[in-house]
Amino acid sequence: MNKTKGCLIANFATVPLEAVMRLAPRPFFALCVLVFIAAAAFSAWRLLPADNAGVMSCSTKGIMRFENMDKENVNGNIHFNFGAQGKGSMVVEGYTDSAAGWLYLQRYVKFTYSSKRISATERHYRINQWESSASSIDESPNVIFDYFMREMSDSHDGLFLNAQKLNEKAILLSSINSPLWICTLKSGSKLN
Repeated sequence: MNKTKGCLIANFATVPLEAVMRLAPRPFFALCVLVFIAAAAFSAWRLLPADNAGVMSCSTKGIMRFENMDKENVNGNIHFNFGAQGKGSMVVEGYTDSAAGWLYLQRYVKFTYSSKRISATERHYRINQWESSASSIDESPNVIFDYFMREMSDSHDGLFLNAQKLNEKAILLSSINSPLWICTLKSGSKLN
């Protein structure tokens, strides 16, 4: 190998040190600033929330029994849709068991939400406003559905769900108090 002054490059040839030193300080500084700005812009672009941050759809089957209540529960399919621009919906269909008997339940919930990424595998959904309506064939008492919705309470007027990625197809939805459901992501949906 040649022992002259210079920089070693991939093909083991040497470049004279004088060629490297020809890059004047000002252009070198400008190049460094340009690289820094490009890296900062890329990082900001990746970290800033997008319009579709938190967009996610999933479905689950669940049975929810209520504390201190004898024979009152909800047994059904639950479909969550956290849509773009902070608008979402939930459909609950199944049956309720209560003093009124075993009755069909089909409720539609529309809501607005905000979302915050906690980590690469976890996101918080805070549901600010929500309203529910029963389908024409729903026979369940409103009080049972109200108990169901309160399980997701954030201890204030809204609702809170923590979504934690279990794998590429499933997430765990939890309230402030406890885990609620393992929810299967719908085709094309992911927890981002």
